[in-house]
Amino acid sequence: MTDPSHLPRVYGDKDIGRILKRATELQHAEPTMSASAGVTLTELEDIAAEAGIDPRYLRRAALEIDAGMADGSFWTKVTGADLTLVREATLHGELPDSGFERIVAAIQSASREHGLPSLLGRTLTWRTESSSKTRTMQIVVSARDGRTTVRLEENLSQLAAGLFGGTTTGVGVGLGVGLGVPAGAALGSALFAVAAPVGVVALSYLASRSIYRGVVARRTRAVDEVFDRAVTAARDCIESARLDPPSISPAPSKLSG
Repeated sequence: MTDPSHLPRVYGDKDIGRILKRATELQHAEPTMSASAGVTLTELEDIAAEAGIDPRYLRRAALEIDAGMADGSFWTKVTGADLTLVREATLHGELPDSGFERIVAAIQSASREHGLPSLLGRTLTWRTESSSKTRTMQIVVSARDGRTTVRLEENLSQLAAGLFGGTTTGVGVGLGVGLGVPAGAALGSALFAVAAPVGVVALSYLASRSIYRGVVARRTRAVDEVFDRAVTAARDCIESARLDPPSISPAPSKLSG
């Protein structure tokens, strides 16, 4: 016959409510080390995955916050979009030597551009620049300490400077002052002579902002495609190396003559 004292305790509804309430009070009164120390990006990715959020977007949001981009810099607010696009991912496992060439091929296929690759030790750097010199993209793949990091950065600051400088300053100020002041003088209206240039400059700025946001949206899609292809190629190479490790020839035996 089973001794009732050895049976597991069964809690009723009233006891369950009291236990949960007390546990909550204890947690608030004495926070655990993990709660006070926060969570890592990997732990956040697990939480995001359970909530149905793609970890890729979580990593992007973390990068923006770390770079101070989430609240928007002054020039980001002026242009209406980011001046630099950054993507980064860290994979478990080191990329084999044969994987660097495969990643270069994947990058050039996805970007449809022939960049300049260079390999220094276990770090690959691939860089390309648009023909107009207004846009640069750099991808760095490094493998060390059991991890492989893929980082992409595209700089659009020169593109923004040319667009806003040429359209807003050149067209807006030139056209506004060139037409508004003579027209105001002809009409005998000082108010029109001032308001016309200001209005033309404002319209030029809004047009530049709209154009730039469209360009950044297209570049964001292109950057995401290149980055995803590079990360996929790196992950495939790492997995292949795990499944097919290099064979080691046995040392020749020493035979006594």
